[in-house]
Amino acid sequence: MDTFLIDGQSVTFEPGENILQAALEADIQIPHFCYHAALGSLGACRLCAVEINPKDSDKNARVVMACLEPAQKGLEVSLSAAAAQQVRRHVIELLMINHPHDCPICDEGGECHLQEMTVACGPSYRRYRGNKRTFPNQDLGPLIHHEMNRCITCYRCTRFYQDYALGNDLGAMRLRNEVYFGRFQDGPLENPFAGNLVEICPTGVFTDAVFRQHFARTWDLKTAPSICPHCSVGCNTLPGARDGTLRRVRNRAHQELNRWFICDRGRYGHQYSEHNTRPLSPRVSGINTDYRSALAAAARKIQAAAERTGGIGSVREDLEGNVMLRSLLNDLKGIFTAFNDPELEAATLTAVSRMQELDNTPHLAALEQIDAALITGDLTVHAPMIDLALRQAWRNGAKLAMLHSSVAPLTQFASTAATVAPREIHDMLTQLYRQISRQPETNDAVTQTIKTIAATLSQARQPLMAGVVETSTAQDIIALAELAKAFEPAAQLIYVLPGPNAYGAALLSAAGDTVSLLKAVERGEVQTLIVAGSDPFSEPRSGARWRVARQKINTLIVLDCIATATAEAADILIPVAAWPERSGTFVNYEGRAQGFSTVFHRPEYLPSTADIISEISRLLENQLCDAASMLQDSFPGFQAPTPGTPGVQISAQHLPIRNNELMQTEPYSSDNGWQAALTSWLGDEPLAGFSPALTELAPPDTALINPESAARASLKSGSSVRLWNSVYSVETCVQINPSVANETIAIPRSMLVRLGIGHGDSLNLEQLV
Repeated sequence: MDTFLIDGQSVTFEPGENILQAALEADIQIPHFCYHAALGSLGACRLCAVEINPKDSDKNARVVMACLEPAQKGLEVSLSAAAAQQVRRHVIELLMINHPHDCPICDEGGECHLQEMTVACGPSYRRYRGNKRTFPNQDLGPLIHHEMNRCITCYRCTRFYQDYALGNDLGAMRLRNEVYFGRFQDGPLENPFAGNLVEICPTGVFTDAVFRQHFARTWDLKTAPSICPHCSVGCNTLPGARDGTLRRVRNRAHQELNRWFICDRGRYGHQYSEHNTRPLSPRVSGINTDYRSALAAAARKIQAAAERTGGIGSVREDLEGNVMLRSLLNDLKGIFTAFNDPELEAATLTAVSRMQELDNTPHLAALEQIDAALITGDLTVHAPMIDLALRQAWRNGAKLAMLHSSVAPLTQFASTAATVAPREIHDMLTQLYRQISRQPETNDAVTQTIKTIAATLSQARQPLMAGVVETSTAQDIIALAELAKAFEPAAQLIYVLPGPNAYGAALLSAAGDTVSLLKAVERGEVQTLIVAGSDPFSEPRSGARWRVARQKINTLIVLDCIATATAEAADILIPVAAWPERSGTFVNYEGRAQGFSTVFHRPEYLPSTADIISEISRLLENQLCDAASMLQDSFPGFQAPTPGTPGVQISAQHLPIRNNELMQTEPYSSDNGWQAALTSWLGDEPLAGFSPALTELAPPDTALINPESAARASLKSGSSVRLWNSVYSVETCVQINPSVANETIAIPRSMLVRLGIGHGDSLNLEQLV
């Protein structure tokens, strides 16, 4: 690589880099405000002034902005030149004229880029004695606090929000020295990545409204590398705690995954760990007790049940907890599964097996480089950071095609989008496959939508197929994988899995074990059921069956860190440490195993799931090996990845999923042809559902219906209706929404649970007078 000099120090650079980029990569700190690695150069702040010495001795040296000057071979740059220092000092002095100088009470104090640059470059006192320009602040909702008077007009906020995250409800207004960054009116920011303004802003204009409720200075926070537990992407995070409580979560850069950002669920969903309903002491038969007594009681019940013990792990339980529970059940000759719903198990195992088979699942940085994508389902809710990566691909010219049954925000960037009823997705994918492989179409004529999507994918150099497991059947997943195979080796395949460790849970599960366990419980063949980090009673499709089957269970033992419906129904409840309070391993959607560290310990004693199961096995006089040994038995050569490292691809045998092993549940037959679809929002996740700041933004529980379908049923927005099936019913109001498929009713998860149905199942509707 070519080099140039900065104050006599040789700096290498890549073609296309500017002086500032090359210097920062070489760990030479050139002062700057507006430049950001994700946003590039703008030249708005004028702080990165450097002096360039001319090659021609007859010419004078010139001061340039390092972020706008291309790096060139043999260039001689001076950061310490008097002229450059003077420019930087004057810039700081100008910026500080209207700044309120409120560092002692500013939330950004101690990690403020403006503080650092002022100390490094600026004058040590202020000469200005006039009146300061002031602004009113805005109410931006429960997540972000606004203090506009601290603004230095670097434009980072709008460049991230509008240009990178593609939001449209925050911008720059007015002009000259009165530029205002905010919304047209007060209200919560609508973009699911708005929380990144807290980190992208170099001053204290946008600060964490949740953190400031229990504020601590950054030097007082305990931090350690962790992994986000709110979806299957595996974003790297940096939780901060003080005095035994979790205060905030920030992004931790990972160059192949989340890079510089995280979604708002990852940033604000942590409040579950401090929720006032969180179980912190063991409970036996409704009476609080200590761990010794609770574990002894659990061991007695398990010993009495012996092989009539069952166990449910979890897609949100770490690899260590799941493997220990499976080992305990294997020793007892009981049944283990990591899933609550047989169809979700089949879909997840099928998705993992297909990604193993094709072996071309991209990380997020690679997603930004694709030039076409077919997406089935709502990525914005189920994997927000995959959505953000595809927004970057769209900015780079990629064409997005979407098949969705309910609201999916990413459709606003799609060149082709079709609303499709849940049970028609498979037919659409099959037609696409036939169109691409030029097979004769046996059904109706191919629609123009199918032809357009087929042409888009066929013309792409790097097409992507992306699906959401929770709203797909196993057959949908196979169809999408076959479509990807038609474009081998160029195509990439990605499935959004239903939890932070769903991939790892699938590797530890066997097809059909969930339905086997559920039926065994229903037949009264399971006396003791151990549930670790899961909530089968709140599962949409199978929750009703689990709640009824509960009556056949003598002892329900629950290990969890949140107050789920299953935990509330437990005979023995054993609280466990939340993710920042323990160490462990998650396996993300691409099969990347990543470790997370213990950030802090609460005043209460809270062991991990693996530790609890190990202690129970000791009381049973059948001491299990430690989790690390168990994992090496399950995955030969496995070494737990060190927290803070990029992670390692987990080596495992391909899951032997065969089509005849897939669940083929017959949907409930509806009298009037309606299908249910899941409509979600950012806080619709087991842990984030206990975050008050997020739940404050929850949309009302209504039934979303397409305008055409509503007209045929003589419905309008606000109409009261009863949704029902053969057993359960709920009453709600209708909201007309064109993003919902025809003959489909999109309802929230809570209604699906109350009705005992899942995405794609049939239901009836009647209007209430």
